Amino acid sequence: MNISIMNSKILTLTVFMAVAFTAWSEKPKEEKGNLTVKNGDFSDLAGLLEGADGWFAGMPTGWSGVIDGAYNVRGTVANVSTLSQITPSFVPLTQEVGMVSATSEVTLSFEVSEPWKGEPFILGVAIYDGITEVPLAKGDFNKTGAYSVKANIVPSGARLKIGFWAGTGTPGIDNVKIEVKPLP
Repeated sequence: MNISIMNSKILTLTVFMAVAFTAWSEKPKEEKGNLTVKNGDFSDLAGLLEGADGWFAGMPTGWSGVIDGAYNVRGTVANVSTLSQITPSFVPLTQEVGMVSATSEVTLSFEVSEPWKGEPFILGVAIYDGITEVPLAKGDFNKTGAYSVKANIVPSGARLKIGFWAGTGTPGIDNVKIEVKPLP
């Protein structure tokens, strides 16, 4: 191979790596390892419309999904059945939570509330790779209580997203938190 072509390729690769590192290093600290759930307790009601009987309509601050009706948040509990859908297309209630700075174990914890309609329910939960949207860990829950989902080995540099959906019934969620533990 011609030395000047090889030097050109090495220079191009070096410049690319420097630009990529600079872009990563200039990200705010919270994007490089401090995974954060915004409004995980659903107490920020900014932008929601107050309705009847303590219900609020709209998408909770920090979250993305669909809005089906006016019964989206009550007290500090999100109604997953009106903020996600499984048909005709799958749209979970999601939030990007940041980037892992070292290979880590990531745990998503949350509380499942008593369903408002008192019927059986299934709540789906996942930790996703935020770029590919491939689930790194997931679970289904059908009883009230405090739960967690754990991704055992998340590679350094992975951007993460969390998601919730109602498979059936009207599950509610509250106190959503995420914890990252770097692996040795």
